[in-house]
Amino acid sequence: MAPVCGLLWLGLQSFERQRQALDTLTAEKLDTELQARTTAAARQAFVDKTHPIARDRFVIEQGTVVTPALRAPLPAQAPPEFAEAERLELTLGRPDLALPAYRALLDTHRWDALASSRIARCLSRLGRTTEARTTWRTLAQSHPDARDLSHRPFGIVAAIEAGETQGLYEQIASGRWVISGEQAEYFLNTLDPVRTSPYLERFRFAREVQDKFRPNDSPRPGEVQTSRLNDRTIFYRAENADRLTGFALDQAWVDGTLRPELERELGMTSRTRQDLWLYGGALALVLLVLSAGVLLLLRDISREARVNRLRSEFVSGVSHELKTPITLIRLYGETLLRHRNLADAERDGFYRIITRESDRLGRLVNQVLSFSRVERGDQTYALEEGDPAPVLAGIVKDYGELLARAGFSVKCSLPTSAPAVRFDAAALSQAVVNLLDNAAKYSGESREIVVRLQAADGCVTFEVEDHGVGIPPAEQSRIFERFYRAPNRTATGGYGLGLFMVRHIMEAHGGRAEVESEPGRGSRFRLVFPVVSEWAHTAS
Repeated sequence: MAPVCGLLWLGLQSFERQRQALDTLTAEKLDTELQARTTAAARQAFVDKTHPIARDRFVIEQGTVVTPALRAPLPAQAPPEFAEAERLELTLGRPDLALPAYRALLDTHRWDALASSRIARCLSRLGRTTEARTTWRTLAQSHPDARDLSHRPFGIVAAIEAGETQGLYEQIASGRWVISGEQAEYFLNTLDPVRTSPYLERFRFAREVQDKFRPNDSPRPGEVQTSRLNDRTIFYRAENADRLTGFALDQAWVDGTLRPELERELGMTSRTRQDLWLYGGALALVLLVLSAGVLLLLRDISREARVNRLRSEFVSGVSHELKTPITLIRLYGETLLRHRNLADAERDGFYRIITRESDRLGRLVNQVLSFSRVERGDQTYALEEGDPAPVLAGIVKDYGELLARAGFSVKCSLPTSAPAVRFDAAALSQAVVNLLDNAAKYSGESREIVVRLQAADGCVTFEVEDHGVGIPPAEQSRIFERFYRAPNRTATGGYGLGLFMVRHIMEAHGGRAEVESEPGRGSRFRLVFPVVSEWAHTAS
């Protein structure tokens, strides 16, 4: 790994040096062409008012920024027709008398917006808040672009008075109404004093232009010129002796759009840059392969450690399983030798125990030997075509006697015949005995085991069902792995080979082993054999 990492570091250093050399070689050409393209785009922006290079446009007349307006015009005078109504309302303090006068003015339909605002104001002074808000709401909806005497849009003023401000901040910030900087700041701060809006930036920039910008002396009309204001570039043009228009350069558009277009036109993504990226990609691929190798190595080490741990547990489990029958055989054998005057019934019981434990020992040894052959790839099966029903019935009967002596009841639903399948009788016996033995081990308090044989959908299925502890869903996909034993099981014994051998036997028969289980309610294992015609199709 150290040489590879060293090579990777040297490659990255070389890549960086070549990249710097390429950037230095093309920087002057790019900068010169970019400046020319920027100036040309700026000239176009004075014709095309929507050109993206321009932002924060401004107009200066006689040395004063008039667009965007920084201050609102002076308030206008109310029409003479409003004089009497305003005298009643404002001078005499009688909004109750002014209200009919304003309504009469509204009926003339000459000053609808202004008269409606005065009606709403009188209603508020009279304490008729609900009517006042309704009038303001109607005014905001019917005359949003009309202005009051202070040149403020009723779409804003009336909406605020009516309390209908949902989305109003966004409308103002989007430029829905042309208002002065002072008005914009006032309204936005009134609606949300914490929030800030980019909309106000154009007014801040306009103030900077008003305070700090000084155009060249006697600019020629129509000539586009440039200047710097703080950290921004300004393009401006004199329209006549008293009027000047301009805008701030949108540097983000230049860097994000104009520069990439120019780089493509100049071929800066040509062969040299492609070679650099290819070299960098190759180095990245080496790093990726190296990382993948490390991950695979760690995975293999983890897997090997897990297998070693399981193998150790397997050896411990087999040792325990061997010790039990050997101990019982020796115990009852010594008892028979020392006590020759035992009663016949008691002697027969000891013989049965010795026979049972001998069978158990034999099955264990055969299981280990079969697993060893499977691991070496030497396990073979003598598959013959035949009816599995009689063979399965015999296996269940023989092992059922052992289960009956252990207190279990085996309920059978086995037909006398079944469709022909190909099977190895000895291997089939091993698989069935493993399932019956597991059913007994994990039955918990239950003492009932059910076996079934049925044919359907081109398969012959043998089932063993118990009503014991069950298997958690997360464990069901792993119980057929070698050495695996599900945790938190209440049964004793087991060494993690039984179900592994069951699965191997069924795969060799062209079939499959299945399980259905629910914790606390038991398990159902199935051996599914394809009938002879289906077996030929599966084998092919």
